[in-house]
Amino acid sequence: MLLSQQLIVLLLITFTHGDDCPIFFNPPELVVEYGASASVNCSTSITVEVIGWNISEGAVQVSEDLVSWSVNELWNWELEQTCYISSNKTQCSQNLMVTLYKTPDSVSLSTVDHTGSMIEGEHYKLQCDIQDVAPVKSLRVKWFKGETLLNLTTFNDTTKTPVNESATLLITANKADDGVQYRCEAELELGPDGPQPPPTVTSKPLYISISSQCPVQLNPPRLVARYDSPVSVNCSAAVAHEGMGWEASEESVPMNDFSLITWNVQNLRQWDIQPMCFIIYNGDQCTSPLPITIYKTPDSVSLSTVDHTGSMIEGEHYKLQCDIQDVAPVKSLRVKWFKGETQVNLTTFSDTTRFPVNESATLLITANKADDGVQYRCEAELELGPDGPQSPPTVTSEPLNISISSQCPVQLNPPRLVARYDSPVSVNCSAAVTHEGMGWEASEGSVPMNDFSLITWNVQNLRQWDIQPMCFIIYNGDQCTSPLPITIYKIPDSVSISTVDHTGPMIEGEHYKLQCDIQDVAPVKSLRVKWFKGETQVNLITFSDTTRSPVNESATLLITANKADDGVQYRCKAELELGPDGPQPPPTVTSEPLNISISSQCPVQLNPPRLVARYDSPVSVNCSAAVAHEGMGWEASEGSVPMTEDSLITWNVQNLRQWDIQPMCFINFNGEQCTSPLPTTIYKTPDSVSISTADDIVMDGNLYKLQCDIQDVAPVKSLRVKWFKGETLLNLTTFNDTTKTPVNESATLLITANKADDGVQYRCEAELELGPDGPQRPPTVTSEPLSITVQYKPEIKICKDWSPAIWSSLGSYPSSSSVVGNPRPKISWSHGSSSVSVSKQLDKHDSGHYKITASNKHGNSSCVIRITLEYPPEINCHDNYQIKEKTLFKPPCLFDGSPKPHVFLYKDEKAIQLPYYPTWNDSGWYHLTASNKYRTVHHNFTINILYAPMFDTNQATFFVVEDSDISLECNSTGNPEPEMWWSFNNKNISAERHHRQITLNIQKATFTSAGVYKCSATNEFGLQEKNFIVEIKGNFPINITIVVALIAFTLLALIILFLYGWKKRKSSGHYQIQSEKQYEMCLLSNGGPK
Repeated sequence: MLLSQQLIVLLLITFTHGDDCPIFFNPPELVVEYGASASVNCSTSITVEVIGWNISEGAVQVSEDLVSWSVNELWNWELEQTCYISSNKTQCSQNLMVTLYKTPDSVSLSTVDHTGSMIEGEHYKLQCDIQDVAPVKSLRVKWFKGETLLNLTTFNDTTKTPVNESATLLITANKADDGVQYRCEAELELGPDGPQPPPTVTSKPLYISISSQCPVQLNPPRLVARYDSPVSVNCSAAVAHEGMGWEASEESVPMNDFSLITWNVQNLRQWDIQPMCFIIYNGDQCTSPLPITIYKTPDSVSLSTVDHTGSMIEGEHYKLQCDIQDVAPVKSLRVKWFKGETQVNLTTFSDTTRFPVNESATLLITANKADDGVQYRCEAELELGPDGPQSPPTVTSEPLNISISSQCPVQLNPPRLVARYDSPVSVNCSAAVTHEGMGWEASEGSVPMNDFSLITWNVQNLRQWDIQPMCFIIYNGDQCTSPLPITIYKIPDSVSISTVDHTGPMIEGEHYKLQCDIQDVAPVKSLRVKWFKGETQVNLITFSDTTRSPVNESATLLITANKADDGVQYRCKAELELGPDGPQPPPTVTSEPLNISISSQCPVQLNPPRLVARYDSPVSVNCSAAVAHEGMGWEASEGSVPMTEDSLITWNVQNLRQWDIQPMCFINFNGEQCTSPLPTTIYKTPDSVSISTADDIVMDGNLYKLQCDIQDVAPVKSLRVKWFKGETLLNLTTFNDTTKTPVNESATLLITANKADDGVQYRCEAELELGPDGPQRPPTVTSEPLSITVQYKPEIKICKDWSPAIWSSLGSYPSSSSVVGNPRPKISWSHGSSSVSVSKQLDKHDSGHYKITASNKHGNSSCVIRITLEYPPEINCHDNYQIKEKTLFKPPCLFDGSPKPHVFLYKDEKAIQLPYYPTWNDSGWYHLTASNKYRTVHHNFTINILYAPMFDTNQATFFVVEDSDISLECNSTGNPEPEMWWSFNNKNISAERHHRQITLNIQKATFTSAGVYKCSATNEFGLQEKNFIVEIKGNFPINITIVVALIAFTLLALIILFLYGWKKRKSSGHYQIQSEKQYEMCLLSNGGPK
């Protein structure tokens, strides 16, 4: 058994694999429900010596030119089945496409961060949670309002195993929707080979209740609080009311007639608390719930491999698991997966549990030689929205080192290359096995194939950022490659540090942002920015951008001004951490130091403390003092307020048009003057936003650039350009320009053309993110959509066998609609080496393998299908048949038809169970039918059953009175008619042979007539015999006593008579033979059975 498996593996290694392999599956693709049975036939159109399956489970049955694979219950998500053939002309294999699916355990619909009635005009998010579904790429979530389809959500995740998924829908509360029902449907669209209609699981309906706006205002309007921390929220009313208060399971506020009431909790520890402010207004009570999120960061985060230790084998699949301990709420948890410094995946959760739980997330990876030595890590981040802490609370696992062993028999030295841009490089590739050739493939410095065992890749000045060298070897008839992991780096041209939106001394207790600008550095993923206060490192910032070529990057640091830091120096250091294969210590460029000056708090209060205002709009800011002073006022280039002894002064401007205005409130206090500058941001929304590209038509796989032009916007540092493909956010572009006045800006986005994007619409949105003091929502201007035409070579998405009705044309092939391409492909057909017109009507002799080819100017695609023409049944039968009894009757008719007709046999209008073994009495008329889905045809015929002679074989004994007449009648049946005769004492006494019936007449019987008479019947199928025993009685009354007395007297006489009769051998009496056409045997004269 082991030897046979090794031979199969060796055979598969040497096989070719691809579209030219004449292997056909039925069905061509397997779509099966998880845990269900499955079976597939593999056949070929050529004569082969070997045909078989390379399988991981199930059973195989082999016939002459077909092998069938079947499994009773399919549980393997990673099933890989391969059919292979071998002949003296070809050896090849083909993989069976398998889709294993599982319908969701449950589908539920809920609102996110909201309970109770919705407020008219507000925005809400609905979430559809789908539990344990696979595969995700086939999942479609349909959103319904009542019976109207609102939206369709699809997924790109290629995970094969069951996962939990969520989809969201943003809605705006409308009074007309009060009482409406929303629902979501999870549908698995598995293609034409999958179940029809697609499997669907629907959520229970979600009832929506809409209420008008309640006239109270919460400050803050939403609360995000850390567990066990103090909280405080104000509720105010600007209308006359009959009373208001707070309802909460902790620290409720009783109803009173104030217009501002505060809800306070010193240590918030109730996970399910639901505070709401209520007001009695115009005789009615309404409530305003406080959306509240209580969070807890994880106690620990750890990363491990599942069911594996040691090195990973290149090409194999492995699962990593990230375990997060004691975190809440789960719905805010995001697990980020990193390979090195590159984020490779993001896992979210739909669990609505509010209190702390333990969670796990998994990541499937494929071992790649280029990843040998790479470190994976996972980060558990609580994304708590704009009202939560910025940056989100994060806990990171320890790194997990990955070791990959290669199956390609070459060795690179060094195994990884880290090289400075424009420097010389040299790498050896060696082989310790016998080979047919090896070499280097690279966009620069390639080495042609040769038979050496050591070859060197050399480049004098390495300047290609995206170079991907690989060593290849031809080994045992196959080629394998070993890519060289390569990192090209460039140290920054300059590193500088500055404060953002501030000059001069910092005010104690205020928050400020420092910015470190790094010019022309690569690669970004290796960049680490270290922040120092004096000689103490205070922060470290890393980057996930995978750009290889040099870019400009910025990092920021938030600080709080502290009097103890007056005169301290900050600096930032840009370091390229290139791993153990890079230079040691890492290349570093440090900024000039930034001197910090701290001044004490000026005893005035600004309201609002920061100003964000639209250009040309009115503004008003109060400055108040709670201390005795010698005078206070406003200094500004517009709207100055002279010094006054008042304790509250207001700065007013009717139309704010000065972009560089710097208002500040001053106060003379204890003989000194201090100032409190008003941080001011003046913004202007763009006059227009447009999107364009140099090429409206692009080729699949090519790069093209989109450009978003924003006209007359300010300030640029607040500008964010969002890029959308359809409704999907693709990218976000930000700007570092500190210009305050309106400018024209442009943002670009590089896109790789994909045929799936043909006809898709792109758009860009210019958004001014002005912070918490700016308008909510941020001002946004959106471009008109830009439609992209992607041209690509044809693709035949569905290639499956076809069974059309006779006289169909190739143009009616149903899967022709699955042929895609741009420009629209031209379809052609061929059969063998001959082309076939698409309009040709196919007859029943045209079944066979056909090639369909789709062509356009970019290329062609083809597939081979088996066409089986279908047509009604035909019967070609005789009218009469004969058969020996008890032998199998197979109507020697010619049956034709496709699909193969079902044949039924009837006699006397009763169906006969097949197989049929007729008996001697089954001769007669028969009725035959042949049916398929097109029609039923009929034929009548007779069957003549042939059988050996038959009569009653039981022995018959007759007692006859002496001197009377006897008639013995013998009846038989048989086909053909049997010949019959009588014999007595083994002597033929018939004058001639007769048929069916023969009668023996004995006249005036004597004692010599007694004995055994034999009736014989024979035909070509056998001989049958029946015995008749005749005994003679005396014709006088006999007294038993006399008989006994005479026995002794007559004994001698009887012996003498017997001897005399034996000697003479002469029978006495008269015989007559009769023949009649009757079928039963009976006694015709005196006497009867005993």
